[in-house]
Amino acid sequence: MSETRSPVLVVGGGLGGVAAALTAARLGLRVILTEETDWLGGQLTSQAVPPDEHPWIESRYASAGYRRLRRTIRDYYRRAYPLLPEVAAQPLLNPGLGVVSPLCHEPRAALAAIEELLAPHRTSGRLTVLLRHRPVAVAATGDQVEAVTFHRLTDDAHVTVAAHYVIDATELGDLLPLAGVEHVIGAEGAGDTGEPHAPAVADPLDQQAISWCFPLEHRPGEDHTIDRPGRYDHWRTHVPRSGRGRNCPGWTSSPSI
Repeated sequence: MSETRSPVLVVGGGLGGVAAALTAARLGLRVILTEETDWLGGQLTSQAVPPDEHPWIESRYASAGYRRLRRTIRDYYRRAYPLLPEVAAQPLLNPGLGVVSPLCHEPRAALAAIEELLAPHRTSGRLTVLLRHRPVAVAATGDQVEAVTFHRLTDDAHVTVAAHYVIDATELGDLLPLAGVEHVIGAEGAGDTGEPHAPAVADPLDQQAISWCFPLEHRPGEDHTIDRPGRYDHWRTHVPRSGRGRNCPGWTSSPSI
């Protein structure tokens, strides 16, 4: 098992993790950023989901760093794609012409933009990115997390990173149970928070639905229909209590890259 030390360790390379790593690197700190998958970017890349944002994202209520990410994605299309001149000239270019976001784009384009933003810090040595590293253990003294051990998926080795500051930017809060940190999930009860619209009793399973994205290919004349999975009829017609209706995604907040 090898061990590395760094002032800042960011575990999880989604948009929040990238934002944290960029901020620390811009402040002159040395940062190690880890990610379990092959790509940084989370929602915009490996999860294949466009940014689902509020209506004012292009005019206000967005950080300068996040605006820069959006500009970089658009500029990538202008540089690398054979766009019509009138399309490339649009200040608010929406490559995918989707309605869920004014910036629907391919996952690979977001990855290219993120890598461009990180490049100066990686070149200077302030930022080290470790892909295919999954956290498996945490060393802590009291409330202070001192190191995280990762399973390196490329060769099954284990790597320990010690740091002065450890940021859990994983999608599911992976470090919380590993470090024994007190935490709750789901909806809290009104008796806990005093919120007037909270349920009377806490419900750990009351969480936003999980979406699975996958590519499809049409093959004329072929039938690949599978057997109906369990409770298919129930979930085909089920409308959640929130009243959003079927197949309606929830809102996600914009990161501060």
